[in-house]
Amino acid sequence: MKDYIRTISMVCLVMASIAGCSTEGRRSITATEPDVEISNSDTEGVVLIADSTPAESWEDAEAKLLTNVRQLTNPTMGLDRAGEAYFSPDMRRIIFQAYPRGESKYQMYTLDLTSDGRPISDSLRRVSPGDGACTCGFFEPNGRGIIYASTFLNPNLQNPNRYQREGASYVWDMPGGMDIITANVDGSNPRQLTKTAGYDAECAYSPDGRFIVFSSDRDGNPDLYVMNADGSGVRRITNRPGYDGGPFFSPAGRRIIFRADRRQNDHLQLFVVNADGTGERQLTADSDIVNWAPYWLPATADAPDGRSVVFTTSLHGHYNYEVYLLNVETGMHQRVTFSPRFDGLPVVSPDGKWLMWTSQRGSDATSQIFLADFKVPHGF
Repeated sequence: MKDYIRTISMVCLVMASIAGCSTEGRRSITATEPDVEISNSDTEGVVLIADSTPAESWEDAEAKLLTNVRQLTNPTMGLDRAGEAYFSPDMRRIIFQAYPRGESKYQMYTLDLTSDGRPISDSLRRVSPGDGACTCGFFEPNGRGIIYASTFLNPNLQNPNRYQREGASYVWDMPGGMDIITANVDGSNPRQLTKTAGYDAECAYSPDGRFIVFSSDRDGNPDLYVMNADGSGVRRITNRPGYDGGPFFSPAGRRIIFRADRRQNDHLQLFVVNADGTGERQLTADSDIVNWAPYWLPATADAPDGRSVVFTTSLHGHYNYEVYLLNVETGMHQRVTFSPRFDGLPVVSPDGKWLMWTSQRGSDATSQIFLADFKVPHGF
């Protein structure tokens, strides 16, 4: 069976370089600010245009949108690497995955934050059972529970689907025993929600907490599914060749943002679809650029269901993934992070004031979680 791309929680990148995106035959319009781009093309989706800030100016460029950058996790906490973090509804806690020291399978953790977004000493808690591999944690909208994916019930089931880019050594396996687990916020009382053979992961709640969207290969190719919060009423949302994953409901729950490699194997692009599976639309054009890990900005008075996402892109090379903004209606996009190492897996706090992401910008160059005050620019 064909191997599909799996950039699920990629906080360690060992990938071959990919050439930049050609704009030949495509029309681009530069917005009023020099580092903001609006692109149009004859192909489906927007053609992304790389920001041209000189490498030596990265700190000043980044400070336009991100200030007061603080590191939330580090190896001294017993975490060899950490990433893919999400906020609790009150922003006083995060859930994330990490390698415990000396281990090579992710476990789920929570960490408490102060009111100004700094880690509280001795608040780190492992919330997964400790067996198997885990990924993709998320808080219940009422703040009382969590979900995550884990193989702890069936740690040895194999699956032919996996991710490995041609010429690269990085591999992400998709265990056949990966299921979605719900638990109390402290990790107690874990309960299995999905029981169908295959990979069930990449899960997130709807804003009202009634539904969970997730990726599953139960019917062959990984596609998007929605189920009731108790695991009942599973229905398929997408049914196309290739991989669909990393879904999140929009702020009002009407749409789902996700990533897929529909037309070029191992080259993810961004898509949006109505929550009932209708009206699918490709947001980024097919190219050699990998675009993944989209996450909605909060609702605003004039956009109650959201209009923009943050996402991760290889626009600056596969050894220097960066975070960008994208207005899903206009195609306007703008660079957010500028460090010379990996920046990705971004999320925005419920009040829109903080950006949290995974980065290798620390002194030890391991993948860890960072947070900054976030100034959302005009147009997003």
